[in-house]
Amino acid sequence: MLEAALVVLGGEDEVEMLAPTEAVALARDCSENAALVITLLGPTRPRRRWAAPPLAAAARYCEQLAEQGVVASARGRLVMTECDGDDAVAAAERLIAAARIPVVVVALRPREAELDALISVARRVVLARSSDDRVDQLAITELAQLGADAELLDPPGSASARICGAGLSWGWLARSEGQASVELVAAIPILLAVTLAAAQLLAAGLCRELAGDAAGAGATALLQSRDPQAAARRALPGWSHAQLRVTRRGRELRVAISPPSLLPGLARLLSVEARANAGPPA
Repeated sequence: MLEAALVVLGGEDEVEMLAPTEAVALARDCSENAALVITLLGPTRPRRRWAAPPLAAAARYCEQLAEQGVVASARGRLVMTECDGDDAVAAAERLIAAARIPVVVVALRPREAELDALISVARRVVLARSSDDRVDQLAITELAQLGADAELLDPPGSASARICGAGLSWGWLARSEGQASVELVAAIPILLAVTLAAAQLLAAGLCRELAGDAAGAGATALLQSRDPQAAARRALPGWSHAQLRVTRRGRELRVAISPPSLLPGLARLLSVEARANAGPPA
């Protein structure tokens, strides 16, 4: 019989980043190598996130819940389920009472008497730090009145949040070799996606700088009665010419560049444009 090992409170965005990180930490330190995450739904639904293939313990527990008629899904070390409606807290309490693994309750709904009662007996309560310190301190004070010694924690960084949100441990390399291999393989798609996204944004930023330089070079050529389109092209490296569009409207020159991309159609969506005006004719 377990009371809630952890209740996570705060703004929706912050909670959705912090809760999986704390849940994965509990799962990692548990002999069952899994944790149950119960989300008390509010007016909005949680965003869908990438889910890692379930590890064995989480998959088994998910199957056991399914036999009891509980809708759940497994991702990495985590077993995820949701409770909604007027009896959401009561449903969560039934799951907590029957749990054999650590339980994390994620509150995405306004506090109410039933939720406060659950908070008051939780082993640990954390509040995800928001952008308003005064609101955070007021919430900590209110939780203290319930007898909950709540901790104020910063949400994790985006890379860590993606890994833990998928149900994996950010520190998988510190685990045993077999477990490390499973989690490393499952985490590769996330790491690859983060790396590609960062590279794509860097490419778009570089193209914005190049477009500005090219537009300036074209405007200068126009002032000197030279071909502005040719000058703009000469100001750019050769690899960019295939994705380059130079147009002239009167004394204004527009240079648009689409960054290189591995995904079809994405380059055009990230296309950048710069403009330069040569001013009135001399």
